[in-house]
Amino acid sequence: MKVRHLVWLLTIALLVLTACQAVTIEPTPVLVMPTTMAPTPIVPPLAEATLPPVPTTAILPSPTPPAAATAVPNPNPVPTPSAYRVAFVTSDDTLNVRSGPGVDFDIVGEYAPQAGDLQITGSGQEVSGSTWVPVTDGSITGWVNGRFLTADMPTTDFCEDDAVTTLLAELATAVTNHDNDKLAQLINPERGLRVRVNWWNPEVLIRGTDRANLFTATGSYDWGVTDGSGNPIRGSFANVIVPMLVDDLLPASETGCDEILSGGTAGWVQLPEGYDAIHYVSLYRPAADDSAGLDWGTWVVGVEWWNGRYTISYLVHFDWEI
Repeated sequence: MKVRHLVWLLTIALLVLTACQAVTIEPTPVLVMPTTMAPTPIVPPLAEATLPPVPTTAILPSPTPPAAATAVPNPNPVPTPSAYRVAFVTSDDTLNVRSGPGVDFDIVGEYAPQAGDLQITGSGQEVSGSTWVPVTDGSITGWVNGRFLTADMPTTDFCEDDAVTTLLAELATAVTNHDNDKLAQLINPERGLRVRVNWWNPEVLIRGTDRANLFTATGSYDWGVTDGSGNPIRGSFANVIVPMLVDDLLPASETGCDEILSGGTAGWVQLPEGYDAIHYVSLYRPAADDSAGLDWGTWVVGVEWWNGRYTISYLVHFDWEI
């Protein structure tokens, strides 16, 4: 009986053991808190990432400064004068060379009226309204008044320069419009404007503030005398010279460069002494057909290169003389 009971107990134990092996026992769950509630993103491998190269300068480009303006070359450029010559000195006179700027310095030499190939050796100095410059001709060195020097420019360079034509056109415009400011701008600021009614009449020198209102000023000048009668010519620039400019310069149909164009006359046709050192253009109005060739007129305009531009230094009128 005990044996059967033991067998029965073993049989039950075997059945229980078999049943326990068939059941999966779940472990007690453990709650793990993440360090952040957001899901951790998946980072791709570095080998798969495409990164921009590190710039060597700032990412935004620096503004490029505008290119410097390129000057348009003059089709007939005038070379910078390298030599000078004496001007406005008569044949019976000389240009004094002094040891310093101004008449208070001793005379160390002199240049002849036609002296050329003078070199300016330094900066000028203004003394009593005139610019004195240091010069040399290779043998005499000193200071001279710059009013008696002019650029020694070849005739070809002067006559072929379009800027000379432009200057004369501006002169005609100033006369037409009676434009004081325009005319004043054209006159040589240092030398002033020399004006003559016929080459043999006295020179009238207009300088300083007198240049500013030539078309309207009433100041009277002594212009000399008329040919033939010898009557005195007195009056303002506006009353005496402007009508002659209107009659002969504005309608001029022929021009001559470093040459005086003229009609028939019993008088000489020439420039005053010292004027021919300055280049010039003659503006010639031929005589009318019914005047027997006598009613003609010419203005000679002295044009000078001064401080980088052309200026007008003198006006000389010519007409028929008895």
